[in-house]
Amino acid sequence: MTKNRRGTAAFWAVLVLCVALSGCAGKSGAEENGSTVPDLELVPIDTGSQTETDGPGKEESGASEQPSGRGETSPAPADSGSSEQGDEPAKPGESEEGEIPASAPEVSFEILKEVRTDEAGEEMVFAEYPVFSVAGTGYESLSAAFASISEEYRADNAALLDELEGSIKDYREFVDPAAVFGQGTVVSITRCDTEVISFLVIRTVTMGGPHPNNYWDYYNLNAATGEHLQLSDFITMDDAMVETVIERLHENYPEVEFDDGVLRKEIPEAFAANGIGWCFSQGQICLAFPEGSFGFGHAVGSLEVTID
Repeated sequence: MTKNRRGTAAFWAVLVLCVALSGCAGKSGAEENGSTVPDLELVPIDTGSQTETDGPGKEESGASEQPSGRGETSPAPADSGSSEQGDEPAKPGESEEGEIPASAPEVSFEILKEVRTDEAGEEMVFAEYPVFSVAGTGYESLSAAFASISEEYRADNAALLDELEGSIKDYREFVDPAAVFGQGTVVSITRCDTEVISFLVIRTVTMGGPHPNNYWDYYNLNAATGEHLQLSDFITMDDAMVETVIERLHENYPEVEFDDGVLRKEIPEAFAANGIGWCFSQGQICLAFPEGSFGFGHAVGSLEVTID
């Protein structure tokens, strides 16, 4: 899994294309500075059967948790890949025993929202996080992987709420007494078949600044084993591929003054360090270099290309 910060216009364009072409979809809502923003909806395109699974809701002392959005995917072929020590790694679409699932998994998610209130009972901070579920024969390992991902987000959500609650008190006292800090979350599943589950979790955190901070987490899972796949499982970053990426960067960002020498040095380094965010989109792979790559800062943001 790769985590990047701050989305750019090009990134959101790629995301919209991924969702429009994909047979998987979802929706969620987000709030900023206490005002409700219209739900961001990723409309299902696939006309096949779909599943919809409600995530758990719960209440805690001083906090409430409620569903804020729901997503679903339609089944597609699924994948697998893992290996036992000393054995040849399983190929995408195969389990450790070399078996290929007969049908794709059905991956569903729901966005839960946890709220903490002030002394007057008004919303003070909130945070959203995804809860995933998997249906389908032979996908126990994938289900366990999604359960682990869901639990990680739940724990991170609680820590974020503590941070937001600590920060907003001074902000309300000295800046805006009605301010609300929070995190909105959107999930986009870009591939769902018997080989690979590829999806993004996009988080938008508002803490009173001039603009929110955007974060996106990339996941690419072996459908049969639930193992995290590496970009190196699918492409080789040789000289030819580096030149292809450089060409696409120049095409996508003509206004950016790239230093090709820096690109030739840092692209393979980022690849070797698993520092490139990536996801599948209709047989292609979207690559996202995080903010700060190639010596550029916040104004340029992340840089994205799509390769065959």
